[in-house]
Amino acid sequence: MISFGQLIRVLGVSVIHIVILFILAPIIDHAFTPLDKEESNEEILIESITQLLTVSVIWYLIDKFVLHAINKYFNIHKVKMINKVMNIITSIVLIGLQTHLVSKLEYITNEHPFRVTKVF
Repeated sequence: MISFGQLIRVLGVSVIHIVILFILAPIIDHAFTPLDKEESNEEILIESITQLLTVSVIWYLIDKFVLHAINKYFNIHKVKMINKVMNIITSIVLIGLQTHLVSKLEYITNEHPFRVTKVF
């Protein structure tokens, strides 16, 4: 069972985590170009994969170093729910703020699907 003090610390760490993500996510997104429908599907797909890999590496680094340090500082590294809470927050904020990536993925999957072979 989590105590009230631990809950307050988890909420504080969550707010710090959200602020860090709100700072980093747009920087990552703007490091990549917006959707250009004049590019080939292969180029758009390669850019999307590259951005996904970059987001994955940044997510790993945030989880491994930043959150670990914050959790130790606030003495909540033994609270079991903290990892789930942080992963949920990271997935929603970090991926949700990748507007260039989202538009490229929507274009590739919905409007102009990338197809290697035609299926009849």
